[in-house]
Amino acid sequence: MKKILFIYLFLHTLLNADSNYELKLYETVIPSIITKQLIKVYLDKDAKILLKDSSKFKILNNCDESVDILIGKNFDDLSNECKNKPIFSTSYKSFKHTKNSFGAFYWRKGRPQIKFKGETIDKFKLHLPNSLERYRQ
Repeated sequence: MKKILFIYLFLHTLLNADSNYELKLYETVIPSIITKQLIKVYLDKDAKILLKDSSKFKILNNCDESVDILIGKNFDDLSNECKNKPIFSTSYKSFKHTKNSFGAFYWRKGRPQIKFKGETIDKFKLHLPNSLERYRQ
């Protein structure tokens, strides 16, 4: 019984550490690219769960002109105001196939991966800091 409890606590801690890692990454990377005091974001449902405790983002429930960035992978039914907003993808597939996706953070074989599209960054006049330039494609 003690072994089962230990394994459960270990797995719970391990899974929680990954989500904290992702939240810190988003809170570090996105504000370094979009230089605003409070960044207004529109999220898909998976990203909402991940970023719900963030203090650096104002999460909006509706996508409108005031949104600075979209974060997620499922944005099939966007309003006209949001079709030309920059997207930070949470999957490689979305990063490759979404025209406004300027960057992505995703996991591959248990390892975190981050990538940026140079032409999309230039299109939206975003600033990629020198520390992230090596991830530009």
